[in-house]
Amino acid sequence: MASKPNDSLGPGGRVPVPSMKKGVSHFFKEVGIEMRRVIWPTKAETLRLTSAVLFVCVLFVLYLYIAGEIVHLIIRLMEQGKV
Repeated sequence: MASKPNDSLGPGGRVPVPSMKKGVSHFFKEVGIEMRRVIWPTKAETLRLTSAVLFVCVLFVLYLYIAGEIVHLIIRLMEQGKV
């Protein structure tokens, strides 16, 4: 049984690429317009959110370290025949 080509693909099974009728310069002008519409975070927001991410990363590293030490202890006790 032959596989059915994906309906979202273009002719010949290739991903359709939009034509650049308006040119590359028009594309970059639109990118600039969209970038001006973005609501960028303030410096305080950026620092607060970055701190939160770093704090969660540190907690996760500590959790993994403690879990690894517990598993290591269990394996060592099993090797010694105490468990």
